[in-house]
Amino acid sequence: MEGLRGAPAGRQESYRRRLFGVDVSPVTAAELIKELLASVQPGCGARLIATMNLDHVVNLRSNPNFRAAYASAWRVTIDGAPVYTYARLVGVPVPSRVPGADLFEELFPLLEPKLHRLSFVVSSAEVAAEMRRLLLNRGFNDAEVQFHIPPFGFEQDAALSTSMADSIRGFRATHLILAVGAPKSEIWAHAHQERLGDVNVLCIGAAVEFVTGLKRRAPQWMRRAGFEWLWRVGSEPRRLFKRYFVHSFNFLFAVGTDIRSGGARVV
Repeated sequence: MEGLRGAPAGRQESYRRRLFGVDVSPVTAAELIKELLASVQPGCGARLIATMNLDHVVNLRSNPNFRAAYASAWRVTIDGAPVYTYARLVGVPVPSRVPGADLFEELFPLLEPKLHRLSFVVSSAEVAAEMRRLLLNRGFNDAEVQFHIPPFGFEQDAALSTSMADSIRGFRATHLILAVGAPKSEIWAHAHQERLGDVNVLCIGAAVEFVTGLKRRAPQWMRRAGFEWLWRVGSEPRRLFKRYFVHSFNFLFAVGTDIRSGGARVV
């Protein structure tokens, strides 16, 4: 029987889990981290990890480039509590949520000097400097860590994007961490997938700022209860109010469309 697209090695299943027309990987955080720590095999290409939250679902409805990025992803996990709740309600079995912030927070201390080479695309020199400081304290050296701080709108600059992708490939990164937001990160990674080389690509938004302490993350009880979004709105209301309060209505429309079209199913 054919293995499930996105299933971890050793787990063979004869069906796929689909939500909003996307194949979701039946993988726990521990399983995914184990895969991400293993050596990147020559010829595997750029392996994109997408973490589906409410905002992603809304963007998937309206953005064909984002849909293409998701279709090309190596692993798709469920990040958002509303998406996970919906999966359970419609009987699509997924082992657990794997939020991007949790994934990076757990992966980061396990990355090893001399074994892993890390390339970051971040939004500011402050973020880069703080992450570099943490990595040097961990035993990494500057030959094992690379930072790109592109200007706003860099994804529209073909020459700059090509130069960045070639630099990441030439650096021989094992992990590319894109921390410039969605859907920009996923679309850029997909557009330059052929140029990036053999690398794990994590699109993780604010996770780098959480790990560096530049942004404070929600308390554990809020995360477990699925209310981290409320904490984030309180921390950045101007930037995030629309995402969580306006887009939430669009998420309900997406759910309705998914149910009517049979997009949520096990096949």
